[in-house]
Amino acid sequence: MIKENHTLGAAVDQGYHWQPMATCPRGVKVQLLGAGGVAAYGQHDGKQNFWRGWAPLPNKPEWMKAK
Repeated sequence: MIKENHTLGAAVDQGYHWQPMATCPRGVKVQLLGAGGVAAYGQHDGKQNFWRGWAPLPNKPEWMKAK
């Protein structure tokens, strides 16, 4: 369920959560949540303690893919 949070200016999926860093794949592009609460795209090398969580990138649905 996606809920708009007008206070934060964001649409938040209530059923989708950050994953623990222990499960983050290494050497591939993922979304990372930093210690200050800011998300960034990047690769986790397993050596940095700055990242607090990760999320996989979304996949494009068929209607969005080029034909």
